[in-house]
Amino acid sequence: MPDLADMVQSVLDAHAAGQAVDLARSEQWLQVRQRYSEFSVNLIVNGHESLARRIDREYQALREAMLHAVESQNGKSVADDYALWEAVTEFQFTVGHLERRHRQLDSMSHVEPAKQLPKPGGKADPPKRSWTQGDLDDAIREYKAKRASSYQRLLSVLDDPKSSPSSKRTARKQAKELFGRNVIARALGVKSAKMVSQSQPWVAIAKELGLERKTEMQAGAARPTRIGQDIAIEQASMDAADTDDHAAADAAILREEREETLRRIRKLAESELPKAKESAKALIDSFNEGEMTDDQVRQNVAILMGCDDDFE
Repeated sequence: MPDLADMVQSVLDAHAAGQAVDLARSEQWLQVRQRYSEFSVNLIVNGHESLARRIDREYQALREAMLHAVESQNGKSVADDYALWEAVTEFQFTVGHLERRHRQLDSMSHVEPAKQLPKPGGKADPPKRSWTQGDLDDAIREYKAKRASSYQRLLSVLDDPKSSPSSKRTARKQAKELFGRNVIARALGVKSAKMVSQSQPWVAIAKELGLERKTEMQAGAARPTRIGQDIAIEQASMDAADTDDHAAADAAILREEREETLRRIRKLAESELPKAKESAKALIDSFNEGEMTDDQVRQNVAILMGCDDDFE
């Protein structure tokens, strides 16, 4: 696995004379972002929370400096933008220092990976594959049609003013279990649940059944146009159906999926649950070795934390 500090240096070498927006959209920067997530999670699962917090603060300062540089459109190159250059080099210095000490840090860890993890039940999900939005829309319509009787039963409970509050709560729970975004994404083998969110047939289902949608949950904080370092991965995922470069779109989707899985492992490691770090360390080890898929890790985290795998 490449050192994060070396990856940052490569980005600087390639984009020092260019604009911040080009740096933020570059494939190299997206790789830095993913490597940062891995590095930070590994610090936490090994019990080095204070070091992870320091890295987080400097990474956040870097994000803010990059966002400001992109928004201001001041025409400066990356090397000439003092605030951005300082933020990047400070981040690089800190991670470089920690990476040089990684053997010492590993030896200082008193966290042993859990020997046993939950075994999620149910049949295996189909392998994930690429979809065009049109094909996915058709597949979701077919998915709904095969469950038409259940769909109508749920609607009849939810739309009936005489239904008791407890009956409606039960119906909403069942609706999420049958027609939730992530449920459908897994059932159809969709690489990114975002494509389900963008599907008009699923949006119609969500409205009828009162399912919570990510876009609604984030509406208060959302901005009309996404800019800065997240734009490339967001756009690659959203435009997957409209581009001929499916390899690039798939790579962006898989990277996003990995980051989300790492976020959930971190959430477990930072929780107050018994043996949380030990379980998180076992998961990250299995994940890094390719012994567990994104879905398997997320299902384990959901079981350990006592919630469904749509949790935020």
